[in-house]
Amino acid sequence: MNKLKFELHTHTIHSDGKFTTKSLVESAKKWGYYGIALTDHNTDSGVEEAIEWGKKLGVLVIPGIEWTTFYGHIVVLGGNSKIDWRTITPDNVIEKILEAKASGDIVGLAHPYRVGYPVCTGGRNCFPREMLQYIDFYEAISGEIEEPTNKRSIKEYYDLKNRYGTSAVYGRDWHSDIDREGATYGATYLLSEKEEITIQEALNLIKEGKTLIGDRVKGKNILEE
Repeated sequence: MNKLKFELHTHTIHSDGKFTTKSLVESAKKWGYYGIALTDHNTDSGVEEAIEWGKKLGVLVIPGIEWTTFYGHIVVLGGNSKIDWRTITPDNVIEKILEAKASGDIVGLAHPYRVGYPVCTGGRNCFPREMLQYIDFYEAISGEIEEPTNKRSIKEYYDLKNRYGTSAVYGRDWHSDIDREGATYGATYLLSEKEEITIQEALNLIKEGKTLIGDRVKGKNILEE
């Protein structure tokens, strides 16, 4: 079984990141990622350019977007749906998720317990709990592995896994190539029988739960420890 290293939550200057699309892909290449997902806040304007850089540098780029609302942040991967984030409310979020999934996208919840307003508006999930049964994947660990809120999200992930078969992913929420001194970071490893995969195959592996959250360098499983 091949462990293909991915970062599924990234940002560029097309939203609030410091990366250009080129420098993001270059950094992914430097760190040995097989692929990344570009998930800028409420825009996919950098996706086409990032995909082209990915082809040039040998990094698979999954088109994506992060619906950044006042009630929570939702990552949508696949690039098929064109839902306006401004229309998403706690009352219709399930409808919007189902619409995105019907188009062929997969949907996940980002940093569920991150400190919210005013530090990160909507960063903490405040959508109705019933919404969680409709997502495909869940950031069980996000940002720095040492982040205290990860303990709560790991606990909730296991509940979702047992109830709905939800997949676990890691999200660096990667905005720049600067690591905080003393912090450690993870990666999502897709478990594939193939050595090379397409975007659609990557989406299928995530949806099917063929994922492992490991450390960024060696891929050692950190979710089970």
